[in-house]
Amino acid sequence: MSKPIVVVGEALIDLIQQPNGSYDAKTGGAPANVAIALARLGIDVTFFARMSVDAFGVKLHDWLAPESINLAHLIRTTDPTTLAVATLDDHGKANYSFYTNGTADWGLTDLDLADLVASPPAAFVIGSVALVIEPGAGAIERTAQRLHDAGETTVVFDVNIRPGLGFERDAERTRVERQVGIAHIIKASDEDIAWLYSPNDVESVAATWSQSGRAVIVTRGSAGATLYLDGHRVTDVAAPTIELVDTVGAGDSFLGATLFGLQQLDALGHAATSRLRIVTPDQWADVLALAARVGALTCSRAGCNPPTRAELGV
Repeated sequence: MSKPIVVVGEALIDLIQQPNGSYDAKTGGAPANVAIALARLGIDVTFFARMSVDAFGVKLHDWLAPESINLAHLIRTTDPTTLAVATLDDHGKANYSFYTNGTADWGLTDLDLADLVASPPAAFVIGSVALVIEPGAGAIERTAQRLHDAGETTVVFDVNIRPGLGFERDAERTRVERQVGIAHIIKASDEDIAWLYSPNDVESVAATWSQSGRAVIVTRGSAGATLYLDGHRVTDVAAPTIELVDTVGAGDSFLGATLFGLQQLDALGHAATSRLRIVTPDQWADVLALAARVGALTCSRAGCNPPTRAELGV
């Protein structure tokens, strides 16, 4: 029996702008979206988070509860729910601003996460806002480092930069580079890397990150995705053509499907770097093509609503 995949981080409310200028409250948060994508693909997934008991927190719990996600490690708190305000441009792309001060998601401690070190999962998925805001960010990063050092877990870093939080670019670059060093798999969009460095540096940065056996996957929106291994560009996959509704959760669904594909190849867990090296370029191409399909299907629906395994026929 496979060990579970553990996703840690935020579950928040997206206030999404509607065509008439009003805002609709939608459940979201990149880590929660990744957990749902995994669960819908039949993966044993645990979601570690702090969640408010306020009305929005109840809405979030009711959203996750039917999804076959292990929620035994949710910590309920009276801290308020985090809000992300999403405005959509003419192409359906979401731009975010955040209300995070004193909210529920950022208070995880080393003690809260200690069971993970004692019983390592197959993969530990970290990233997004939860890796930025203290004190929880430090606890998550230290746990990832311990799991990486123990050698039983694939550490997956979803870069997922949020400029709307107003963080200083140089400090964010330093943080990301440090966290890349404790990961086996890194997923970043070309926009993430362009914001951290420059649009001209996407290729060279991804290649640099992929040294020392790390797998770096760069998503490029409608241009598909690219895999880098050992300093080289290895595989490109195209994005299916779809009728775009919005891009909310597309990258999260892509990452969930990528991990599904890798688990099907028994490429997650003990001796992570060696396992990833065994995956052939053709196998990577198949994994990422499926992930691109899942991401595209998510873009064809309002909000983050990834497909099930039955819908995909895999």
